Amino acid sequence: MSENTQYIPTSTAFQPRYTGPSPENMTPEQTALRQSILESRPRTGLSGPFGPWLAVPSIARPSQELGRTVRYETSLSMRESELVILLTGAKFKSEAEFDIHVGEAMRAGVGLDVIKSIPRGALLSQEGRKDGKDNNAEFSLENVKKHMLPLLEKENAYEGKGDLLRDIPIVLFTAELLETNAVSDETYAKTKRLLGGDDSVLVEITAIVGYYAYVAYTLNVFRIASSSS
Repeated sequence: MSENTQYIPTSTAFQPRYTGPSPENMTPEQTALRQSILESRPRTGLSGPFGPWLAVPSIARPSQELGRTVRYETSLSMRESELVILLTGAKFKSEAEFDIHVGEAMRAGVGLDVIKSIPRGALLSQEGRKDGKDNNAEFSLENVKKHMLPLLEKENAYEGKGDLLRDIPIVLFTAELLETNAVSDETYAKTKRLLGGDDSVLVEITAIVGYYAYVAYTLNVFRIASSSS
């Protein structure tokens, strides 16, 4: 498989600063919560931010609940949610978040060329080297429009599916929110109209961005690798 047809994770070599309390040192509350997380995430276990969160059960428990809600209980399709998550990971330069969700996004039908077009800028793992193989444009709404939108439009045209037309307003809303910490009246109204006229969809997108920004901060602070558990 050539480099053009696969994604090479960038965070796997990170040396974690902290992955949470060891099982033998956990309190009964932490042990019970750990088991609950493992049962609800049989494929991924304690990967990502869950290890550090377990240090404070009163933070870990609602974080787990909110994560499940924004991941599986919104009106967005998995494809739409993964686009929002990847954009969030790119904005916050969370290499582990991005790495973890590339596979999820591809399983949800997002093309690898679309994923690779997301502007991520200079990454921690790439310090001191410039191989020119990645999209080194810094994250911005303008660069999302420049690099990502043409490929989404091409993918939409190729698939010929009306539901994929939602991708573009979702991506533009998300990118503007991530760049400016708000959205304009025009963007709000246009996105609402294109997504069916219900404000609740915008609540869902905003919640996904907020939750995965929190996840990104956790992964970045504790230098969690995508393969850490």
